[in-house]
Amino acid sequence: MSDTSFSSVIANRGFRFLWLNQVLMQLASNTLNFALIIWVFKLTDSNFAVSALILAVYLPAFLFAIIGGIFADRADKRKIIIIIDLLFALAFLIFPFIRGSYPLILLNTFFINSLTQFFIPAESSSIPLLVSKKQLFVANSLFSFTLYGAFMIGFTIAGPILNGFSISPIFYLGLVLMLVGAFFSQKLPPLQVAVKKNNQHIKDLIVSETKETFRFIRGKLPITTSIGLLALIQGIIGVLAVVIPSYMERVLHIHATDASLYLMLPLGLGMVTGALVVGRFFHSKPKRLIIIPAMIIAGMLLFLVGVIPTIAKLLDATALPSRIYHLRYFLNAPSLSSTFAIVAYLLGFVTVSVIIPAQTILQESTNIENRGKIFAVLTVMMNIFAMFPVLLAGIVADLFGTTVVFVGMGSAVFIMGILALKPSLFFKEKSLPYPVREFLGLGHWSKN
Repeated sequence: MSDTSFSSVIANRGFRFLWLNQVLMQLASNTLNFALIIWVFKLTDSNFAVSALILAVYLPAFLFAIIGGIFADRADKRKIIIIIDLLFALAFLIFPFIRGSYPLILLNTFFINSLTQFFIPAESSSIPLLVSKKQLFVANSLFSFTLYGAFMIGFTIAGPILNGFSISPIFYLGLVLMLVGAFFSQKLPPLQVAVKKNNQHIKDLIVSETKETFRFIRGKLPITTSIGLLALIQGIIGVLAVVIPSYMERVLHIHATDASLYLMLPLGLGMVTGALVVGRFFHSKPKRLIIIPAMIIAGMLLFLVGVIPTIAKLLDATALPSRIYHLRYFLNAPSLSSTFAIVAYLLGFVTVSVIIPAQTILQESTNIENRGKIFAVLTVMMNIFAMFPVLLAGIVADLFGTTVVFVGMGSAVFIMGILALKPSLFFKEKSLPYPVREFLGLGHWSKN
């Protein structure tokens, strides 16, 4: 059995319990996220209200991400994960009592995502401590597989649960999953790296560590590019979360809860398939050759989502069931929903094809002592890039509709992919510094 196979990575006891904890947390979080997006849209009938909900997800990064990264580098990551699992369970317990209050929903969402700022760097920086460097790509592929498998399951079951039982059962399900996750996280080995003692005040420590982290990142194009790519993905996901309920009800004319079958199931299947295929067949390929084609295809797909309804009208293929009661409605769906599901599947596949290589580059390019801080900076940058598009998407969607959002976003991603594929079309050789040209590939400006 190869030591870079999925089974060999899972056989690692410490990684296995970290992985199981991730499965449960992601399943609980994704079910909750989809349910809250739909619930808030139903409560307010406003895209901008959903934007504010997503903002409550992103804003904690500005306040706590760097602190969380510093803490993850200095404390036992195992203890961080256990404590946060239990606090997540508490937050799920609170939700049933505030389900009718939009402001309190925002507040509890802010609390959960503040906890996440400590969890993400602790979890991400634990993986290289549990597996060998040559197993990192496979370990990240497995994490991505389960991450998006949980996404698929959570977002798929949330809609039917909302339709049949309202939102409270989702809160109780999350409570149980997080308690089980806390049990698994207790079986992790100690995950603390020895660091030099520092008697600085916490404020001075945060400032100095932040400066040190940015000094480490500065000039390292693989790291900055990976952070930018992951930030771009975060922004796209945020925008999709804002506009999908409105797109479903006002464009496709189906209940937003039925997005579970028309969108989330094929999207999740695409992510799971992508994680398996990329991890199995592309782990030895240059990461650039995986990321760039995926970006170009993603841009085309997002653009297509925007224009699909117009094409369907021209082809007289817009009829959709007003409500899904059985899976056969999906299997026998007319061309509009079938096309939409196929596009969602492909979009999930190419999204993973960007995330896995970018995540691996970050882990390979950092060291044990500063990996937590690097991932904290990643979290901050992801949320900075995502917050403004999310707010703008809510406003644009309310004023002009969701088609404009999808067409604009798809065009931007496509252009970025073409720029990376053929930068000489956009920049002359003398207009870029040598390190940038070297990173992009000197052959683009070859006279031959």
